[in-house]
Amino acid sequence: MPRITLKAGEEQQRPMGARWLSIVEANTRFKIEGGFGSLVGEVGRIFDMEGFNQVTFKNESTEQIEFEYETSNIKVYAVGKGVVSVSNAIEVTRIRESIQVDANATVENGKMAILPANNFESIAPNKTVVAPGQTLEIFPARNAENRSVLIQLITDSPNFSAVRVGTSAANVATGVFMSGNKNAPASFNFENIAAPIFVKNESAENVTLAGGEQWRV
Repeated sequence: MPRITLKAGEEQQRPMGARWLSIVEANTRFKIEGGFGSLVGEVGRIFDMEGFNQVTFKNESTEQIEFEYETSNIKVYAVGKGVVSVSNAIEVTRIRESIQVDANATVENGKMAILPANNFESIAPNKTVVAPGQTLEIFPARNAENRSVLIQLITDSPNFSAVRVGTSAANVATGVFMSGNKNAPASFNFENIAAPIFVKNESAENVTLAGGEQWRV
């Protein structure tokens, strides 16, 4: 395959003895001229030279150009080949560097799916019973991915117990209201929360709690 070097501003004439002209390699674009007019030569382009027996390769730039071409009487297709021109070196550097990612989701069958929790802890045994009027921190704060907390009211009494649930001792008195017993448990679930969980007993008797927290490490 002929290989040509064109200095800045140089042009060269070459005879064409076959129908198809293919540009195989080139370090940049150049001009191809003939009876058909003026066309751009670059890697991957194939020219039908039927009726033309001569072309002129021209370098109109200020830099030297090198390219390789071939001529053939059969058309050759190039699949998956070509030239990629990158003008932003900063973006290329970013692509080459590894990226550390903390993710709490994944893609399954083309759909986004939240990664499940992989840790679980029940209410501590010494925090399952809350005395009348008492406010108790049931779970401490935990800054973890996908953390959720479930509180259940399961007092073994024919009467319904009443509690308030909040995220601090200061706001628990106006927090979520729950009323229930073992036969009709009341429950509340906190999703994606890092704060501590407090319970205040608003009943005249001890209340019994159940539940737990789960999170992802």
